[in-house]
Formats: sequence, C-alpha cells, structure tokens
Amino acid sequence: MINAALVLEGGSLRSLYTSGVLDVFMGNGLEFSCVIGVSAGALNAGNYIAKHIGRSARINILHSNDSNYFGVRQFLLKGSIFNFNYLFYTPMKDLYPYDENKLINSRQRLIIGATDCRTGKPVYFEKHTYADLAHALQASSSIPLVSKPVNIDGLTCLDGGISDPIGVDMAFSQGFDKVVVVLTRHPENKKEKPSIFTKFLYGITYRKYPELIAALDNNFDQYNSLIEKINKMEKEGKIFVIRPSQEFKLKSIERDARKLTGLYLLGMTDAVELIPKMMEYLK
Repeated sequence: MINAALVLEGGSLRSLYTSGVLDVFMGNGLEFSCVIGVSAGALNAGNYIAKHIGRSARINILHSNDSNYFGVRQFLLKGSIFNFNYLFYTPMKDLYPYDENKLINSRQRLIIGATDCRTGKPVYFEKHTYADLAHALQASSSIPLVSKPVNIDGLTCLDGGISDPIGVDMAFSQGFDKVVVVLTRHPENKKEKPSIFTKFLYGITYRKYPELIAALDNNFDQYNSLIEKINKMEKEGKIFVIRPSQEFKLKSIERDARKLTGLYLLGMTDAVELIPKMMEYLK
C-alpha cells in the first residue's frame, strides 16, 4: 500500500484516459491509501478500488452507441443524459459484475466530491456499501443542465467538478505529503468561458440556488487558475502529475469507439512511461 493520495479529475468520456492509467496501476499492483475523485474520476475510482481491470473501458467503449446508457434520448425521457440505474444496476452490473466485497473490505479510502447546490461549495462523501456508493457517485456525476440534482444526506447536489474539479487541496487536508494527480485535459486545452446563452440557462434552471449559479459562472476561471497552481506545484516537486501527452478532441456525446479506444490506450501508454518517475517521487 502506497501511503499517498491519488486525485482523479472528471471530464465525462475524457476519463477514458484515466481508465487506461488506472488499469496499468492495477496491473502493477499499485494501491494508493486514499483516492479522491469527482464525477467520472470518482466512477473510475470505484472500479480501481474494487480491482476491476478493464471494466470502465469496456462499459464506456462497448456501449458508446447504447442509447439506453447515455445520450439525448435519455435526457428527453428521464431528464438526465446518463442513465445511472442502467450503469449501476441492471444490465451493466450483470454484464460486468462488480465485487462489492472488495470495495467494502478494501483498506483504500474512497472520497467522492460533489457540489452542494445551496452553497455552491464542495462536499465530500465516503461510502462503504454499494448502494450508498452508487448514490454518491450519481451525485458527483450529475452534469449541470443535462442531469437532475441528487438528494443525498440532506443535501441537494450536482457535479463535483463545479466547485472542486481537482481535489489537490482536499488531499493535503487529509494529511498526505505525497499526491499523484491524473488530469484528463492536455496542457494546451484550457476551459472556456460559458456563453451568454449558457449563463442564461444557468440562471433560469437554478434560480433557487444563486450561490450555485455564481459557482457555475466562475468555474472556467477557477479551473484554469487551479491548473496554474498544479503546474507550479508539479515544478516544485510537491505533486506528481499524469496528463494526456497528446491533444485529442471528443464531442460532448462521443459515439466513435475508435476515438474512445485511442484515448484509453493513450492513458495506458503514458502510465507505463511515467510509473518509474512516479515511484521515484513517491520514495
């Protein structure tokens, strides 16, 4: 067990890069004592702790054209672009069994980040049953405008990437002095300012939550500033960062399995190359 924190960025289907990284970690027996993830990063973390090599990739690549899993049809039918019951229960759990016992009995901590709609601030959950884990993951992965908010532990929550897209500060607050971060954007891929129309939709959709609207409006600036902070910490040797070594472009709802597979393989390739340097850092 490595006494360090592993921090996983979200990014919807961009997280197939993380799937590749984590599959290489599992293949090399690399276990971090604490894993902190938001949104799709948290989904990857659940498979990583349960030691399911390839599970995340199989689901997201083989079902990239499955309209019962995600897409406009799901949004029109159920108000959320992803069908979380389909993902966490039937049929995905039947097709790709999930070892709940490994999750429950693991010595690794899993911290899942979400956003409290009332305050616009991050909240974190640690769950130890499959049902509770699935509920927390849904809260963390509910993308604004295309997913319904999730009620959990008395809070109304949305995507953790809104308020704390990369949980580096959370990792240090847990007492770790070694932190490995897996990003899903190429260094040249900055987050763009939301359009006037998008901001209008935020205002209409979340009019009950003014603090959430403020967090959404400022998310691009917060994210880009956080990346600058991460770059600085990386240069100072305080953290170790794994990020895509090549630029890539994905649609918001990417159906091209070849592109998704390429991103997954890029994650594997980068991880294999960087593991020796990472282990040197972790010493």
